[in-house]
Amino acid sequence: MTTPPRYSEDLVELDVDGWLLEETPVPGCAPCGTCAVKRDEAAKAGDWKAACAAARGIRNHRHGHRESV
Repeated sequence: MTTPPRYSEDLVELDVDGWLLEETPVPGCAPCGTCAVKRDEAAKAGDWKAACAAARGIRNHRHGHRESV
C-alpha cells in the first residue's frame, strides 16, 4: 500500500478579482490620492495584498459625507 502525497505537485495561482482594485479616488482628496499612488505602485510590483489594502482605503474613506441608506 502506498502513501498518497499530502500536497499538490504544482502551485495553483489564482487571479485577483478586478473589482478589488477599481476604486476611483475623489479629486482633490489627499488621503485618496495617497492611497491611489500606493495602490498603483503595489500593483506594479505584484504586491496584491498591499494593492487591495490601498484600494480598500479609497473605498472606505468617507470624505465627510453620510452614506444614504
